[in-house]
Amino acid sequence: MPTTTIEETSYTPQGRFLLEIIYDGSGYSGWQIQPHRVAVQEVMQKTLTRLYGGKSIHLIGSSRTDAGVHALGFAASYLYPDFPRIPAEKVMAALNRLMPSDIRIASIREVPMEFHTRYDALGKAYTYVLNLGADSPFTARYSWRPGRPLDPEKIKEGAKHLVGTYDFSSFVVERSLIDDAVRTIYRIDVQQFGQYLCVTFVGNGFLYKMIRCLMGTLEAVGAGKILPEKVAVIRDAKDRTKAPETAPPHGLFLDKVFFDPAERESFRLTGVPFFR
Repeated sequence: MPTTTIEETSYTPQGRFLLEIIYDGSGYSGWQIQPHRVAVQEVMQKTLTRLYGGKSIHLIGSSRTDAGVHALGFAASYLYPDFPRIPAEKVMAALNRLMPSDIRIASIREVPMEFHTRYDALGKAYTYVLNLGADSPFTARYSWRPGRPLDPEKIKEGAKHLVGTYDFSSFVVERSLIDDAVRTIYRIDVQQFGQYLCVTFVGNGFLYKMIRCLMGTLEAVGAGKILPEKVAVIRDAKDRTKAPETAPPHGLFLDKVFFDPAERESFRLTGVPFFR
């Protein structure tokens, strides 16, 4: 793990705030700032810079999210300046007043200045939502309706072959840009709430588009195109071409970033993400 250092700022930092962020990713290129595209990080940093009287505020996010992916518990932190000194609750209220309605702060708290949102994270939970019933203009924005019957029990069986510590090269895009594809998935929960099948992945970290690649494979298993035990064969091949296509982004939600092992162990989905 890299040695944590405090990032440089153009002002004298007095402390660090950790934010838990909810956002609808439909209109954004993801969390991380990118040229010629609007990202959640960019919108938030501009708002914070305005709030702090023009001081340039930089947010450190817990990870990247793909364009179109949503978040219920994204984590980001920043060093706040000595002046103006704004209490945490007022920062939260001001951000929620000034930002677009598709980005909201769920909580804010003080953490040590040496805290690093990415390196200190102990894991993440993501949920992918499959719509097994009728579609609508509203649910289509937050769930994937594959258009063919799916068997949840087959998806559960296939998911068992993905729990553990493995090289997930078969389930990652742009593998050549990644040094190490080994990750640990602690568990995969498959739960049905009415017409929605929610597949929740809890792991120590996930690679670029990894969950969407995993979900593309599990959807094929649920449709009967791949036998559940074939998931292990695809996994061990360490070859992206052996796995089905990547699932679309709009059904994916970042549920939670964990900084406490007990919180990671106890986390359970209690309903469809966009109904919470």
